[in-house]
Amino acid sequence: MAKRRLIDAFGLPFTQETVPFAIPHLEEDIPLYLDPFLMWASSDLRYRELHEQLLGFMAHFGSLALDGREDVAQRLLLTCKEPRELGLGYAQGSKQGSFIGPATARLVTRLYVETPQLHKKRLEHIEELGLFLPRIAEDRISDLTACVLREFFVRYTEEQAKMHGVPTLRFRIPEVWDADALRWRTGLTADLPYHPDTEAQLLFAPLDLLRHLPWINYPDYYKSYFSRHVLPAKPLKGQVPKSAVLAHNRANYVNVERYVHERERTADLAKPDPLFEPLALSTLSTRVRRLSKLAPGAQGAHEYEALVDDILATALYPELEFAESQIRTVSGAHIRDLLFYNDSKTVWTKALRDEYEVKQLVFELKNVKELEPEHVNQLYRYLDSDFGRVGILVSRKEPPRAVRQNIVDLHSSKRVAVVCLTDVDLELMLRMLEARRRPIDVVKKKYIELMRNLPK
Repeated sequence: MAKRRLIDAFGLPFTQETVPFAIPHLEEDIPLYLDPFLMWASSDLRYRELHEQLLGFMAHFGSLALDGREDVAQRLLLTCKEPRELGLGYAQGSKQGSFIGPATARLVTRLYVETPQLHKKRLEHIEELGLFLPRIAEDRISDLTACVLREFFVRYTEEQAKMHGVPTLRFRIPEVWDADALRWRTGLTADLPYHPDTEAQLLFAPLDLLRHLPWINYPDYYKSYFSRHVLPAKPLKGQVPKSAVLAHNRANYVNVERYVHERERTADLAKPDPLFEPLALSTLSTRVRRLSKLAPGAQGAHEYEALVDDILATALYPELEFAESQIRTVSGAHIRDLLFYNDSKTVWTKALRDEYEVKQLVFELKNVKELEPEHVNQLYRYLDSDFGRVGILVSRKEPPRAVRQNIVDLHSSKRVAVVCLTDVDLELMLRMLEARRRPIDVVKKKYIELMRNLPK
């Protein structure tokens, strides 16, 4: 099934490079999270004020807990609902994740009650919760940030949708946090983008607030601080269990303070993570060398697919944006496909979209000694209106005459184009990258050769 984005569903003319927000994926999450530290470290006064609102929410929560109103504090936290409309996280095939439940809310409450330092001062970063408590990681930090600051994300989305001509519907917004009145408020409405099938509201996440992990996070804390300054000099046989580390932190608040101060000191290194990060040339070169030594056949199929996946995702970016790698089964055969979004970024890819309706370009991977006509037929049967009428077969060497004839016949009868790439083409892509040229021209060249060989 094609992986649709908002711009695909509505035929919107902009691309990811031209907007400051992450274009929503309609069927699954974008694998990034909001990092509130990027607000704290920003030179944008608006972001810094938002970070202060976030801390104010947690300070109010703490004051309720310390006043003996733990049930009220927990209800305050439980009013936050998972912000699925932002579509951030690692949920596969859906946008449903998990959020703070009663058990986690009780843990947060007890942390405030049982930690003397929090009786005298507030948290400086809500990410610190993940260094004291289980089940508080990047997903819940992001969700809590989105819920408390929901009104900002609503207004930001409304503004960006209007600016870029995104279709909207009028929505009633769930509770938003009123930082002045210190309470949840209802009644807000806004014109927001929506899912074309379900009409569920969508929100935009600013790219400059997104990271895979927040700048303050448990894995970094363990590696850069706990293992160096808390563990004994004699190496241990394995990592200390996370539960033991968190318990130690609750009893030794100063360790977390020192780590957080160090992360603040290096705040200029805290940068948003890109939606896609191409491999370094040295890494890509290693992948190509490994590919050249790999024997064709079923035994090496998985490694072949992983190598080609990495090579093509990097080599074809940014002209084609990687959508996903997926597996399908045809007559018992395992088939790996790579899908790329075609946003008409070049004259050639626009021609593919105009002439063959290629919305997503499918690459089918075959680690076989020699392609067979049936391989062409398998790819043809997969192409449909969601993808378009061009597909790419990637195999080890040039196809034999029978396969080439099958490709010609298929184009003559169905006007479907199947282009074949080989190991030699992938090596050429690497050389073009090294020469700062566009590897997608290798695919274009093979396509032109196919067109020239078709009957006049």
